[in-house]
Amino acid sequence: MVCHFHPNFRFVRNITADQISVQILSGKGELKNIELNETVLSEVLELPTWLRVKRAICNRIAVKVPWTKLKSQPVQLFIDEVRVEVELSSEEVIGCESNPLSAFGDSTYGFANRVAEGMSLYVSSVEINFDSGVFRGSLTLSRLAVESKSPNWQPVSDLRYTRIADTASNRLLIFKMVTWQLLRIEASAQTKLSGNVINAPLRLITSSGKSRICVKKSIIDGSVLGGRIQVVSDNILWIATLPQVRSAIAFYDHIINIIKAAPKKVSMLQMQRIDLKLLPVRKSPSSIPVSNIFRSFDFERTSYHVYVGKIDLHLCDDNQTSDDYPEDWDIICGALQVTLLRLSVDFYPTNNAISDRSDWIRYDDANHCAAWDHKILQFHLRKLCTELDDSEQDRIVNMWPKLMSQNCVIRLYDIIVQCVTDMNSKKEALFNLFMSDRKSMPSNITHLLLGPFFLVIDQRTIRWLLFVIDDIKYALQISNAMPEVTKIPKTSLRINLLMPKIIVPLREPFVSDMRFARRIVISMSTLLATNCEAVSGDESSSFFKSISPNIIDFIDRIDLLVSKEKLKEFIFQLNQNSYEDIDQAERIWITTSPLWIETDFGEGTSSTPLLADIAFHALLSLKSTKVSVALQPMWKIRVVVNHFQFLQIMRLISSISAFMDQLISDQKFFSSTRSNGNGIAVEVVCFLEEVELNIVLPNQPIPTPYDLQETMLQSSTISSDG
Repeated sequence: MVCHFHPNFRFVRNITADQISVQILSGKGELKNIELNETVLSEVLELPTWLRVKRAICNRIAVKVPWTKLKSQPVQLFIDEVRVEVELSSEEVIGCESNPLSAFGDSTYGFANRVAEGMSLYVSSVEINFDSGVFRGSLTLSRLAVESKSPNWQPVSDLRYTRIADTASNRLLIFKMVTWQLLRIEASAQTKLSGNVINAPLRLITSSGKSRICVKKSIIDGSVLGGRIQVVSDNILWIATLPQVRSAIAFYDHIINIIKAAPKKVSMLQMQRIDLKLLPVRKSPSSIPVSNIFRSFDFERTSYHVYVGKIDLHLCDDNQTSDDYPEDWDIICGALQVTLLRLSVDFYPTNNAISDRSDWIRYDDANHCAAWDHKILQFHLRKLCTELDDSEQDRIVNMWPKLMSQNCVIRLYDIIVQCVTDMNSKKEALFNLFMSDRKSMPSNITHLLLGPFFLVIDQRTIRWLLFVIDDIKYALQISNAMPEVTKIPKTSLRINLLMPKIIVPLREPFVSDMRFARRIVISMSTLLATNCEAVSGDESSSFFKSISPNIIDFIDRIDLLVSKEKLKEFIFQLNQNSYEDIDQAERIWITTSPLWIETDFGEGTSSTPLLADIAFHALLSLKSTKVSVALQPMWKIRVVVNHFQFLQIMRLISSISAFMDQLISDQKFFSSTRSNGNGIAVEVVCFLEEVELNIVLPNQPIPTPYDLQETMLQSSTISSDG
């Protein structure tokens, strides 16, 4: 494959063909101090007659051309600095009448066009200075990048993924993204003689932004059929004083006067585009099959869109001279702040006035404004027809479907206007003058469903996980990430567990006896846990049965490690089903189906019942310093325990007690060098109305302690002889 490139040197002044070809054959090249032809550049950009490029300079251009991978890899241009001088004037200047793009070759769309479309551009700084004699200003862009992207605006490794072609309709979609780190606009008035600034300059500074550009072209001749441009910016801050506002008004008036006085000149290329825009919108005939992916990203008309997350406007009066105000004026250096949240502007320059708007972005055509618009158009048509004769009426009616309109849709999530403040205003005295009375939205909802599973209680794993959690918690506390974590919106969580099984391993018995159980298995059919009180609203009045007031008296008579008053308040809330968020606690309601507890000797062995079927209701109150647990069985508890189960359970209780002491010791050790406060206290309250305990005695003699000691001595002797 041989590709011929014909560079058009009408765009530049101080460069020759030899200067390019010798360097570019190696795949890399560099040029310095390139001066662009301002006349040709103005014609290519189709600038209006009142806006002319005086001078354009690129100080350094580096190019990388992947000659062997032009189909998949982009040609990259790196420019350090671009300086452009623009003049605003109403005087007519004779320009280039011919089309400067005609020298690029024929009108066919080929491989060279695709290479040019996939080109990537990186500019460190772009500075555009404009001067009109009365006003001057500048526009500065830093870290400008133009790259090809996927239809979902993601980076790609192959340029062929950045365009979607439909051979049936001979159309092509190209996706480009322009990004920048800083945009700065400045304008000020000046004297014509000295050029000195005579008023406060008008400044507008924005943070990083991006522009998503989708272009629809013809595969046959490469002509542009339409485009969609989306400009996205996170935040815009504009602090304007009254002199700056006056400068902005004067600058706007000056620009309008220049535009009105400028000669009206329309090129042939512009006339052709206007004719194409005035044609009614025609969708592809149903007989022509269009690929689904092309249809997903296709658009019928050119449109421009702007999205800004937040705009902060500050209007200030920096005049501190008391002579300019009345004697009783008490607003010194007044300021007013206006905040616009989630502003979006959708502009459709050419749209059929009577057509539907179903293809508009985020627009529902079934609204009162659209119906009102159609009524106005019909009223105007009837009014025209009443003033004309029959022949003219038919002519107007036939032309009416070709009526075009310009449409602009502005959306604003919220606007906040604060009352005026001055130098003496205090922060706590600030209040909003105007804002939307927006009600709170329902919280996010997350539903987690887990199928049958088992969970083994392993003390070593629990000990290590608590260490990791404490370490991560401390890292969040000392970093800036903690405020961001606290800003996460609350989520209504619902967890459904199907056939969960909890396995508690038991310690090996002190003698080799197969009657000692090895595991405690807790089984149930379902478990529901939620932090949303409304989910348990059907049962909220009876979530906890009536609690006897004798419990409060019982708490007063015993000694507790926790605060008695806090515990009694917690029980009182349970008894009254009152869960106001007065203590900023996160509460979790838990409901189980009837569960049963058994002991066995391992997987696949027979089991022995320990606890009969019984359902539980529980409430967890989680705070940063304390965890409160309330547990209540729904009916009588029936326990059946034999001698060997009892021994293993007592050993399990002893093991849990030692494990808790170990966790407390770990917490003290790891927190000795940290200022993360004390550990978390845990209080558990269980409301038992009736318990039935059945003790099953062994049906054969039980070894005495002397027999056990003799058995252990014999086992040690046998092991030493072996």
